[in-house]
Amino acid sequence: MKSKSKSVSPERRNFLTGVAAAGGAAALAVSHAAPLLDDKDSASLPADEPAEQKTYHLTDHIRDYYRSLR
Repeated sequence: MKSKSKSVSPERRNFLTGVAAAGGAAALAVSHAAPLLDDKDSASLPADEPAEQKTYHLTDHIRDYYRSLR
């Protein structure tokens, strides 16, 4: 078998280079903006409302799903 080598057009190569550069710029902007976002939302929560639970907890619909697997 012979493999056919196709040349990549310069326009496509420039487009892909631009996409990679834009992705890198976006990642850099997000990483530099992270210190500016210093949890201002958590300070605005009223004291009487409990914070949202972020760990796994078993609920009725999850129990039903596990029962259906048996």
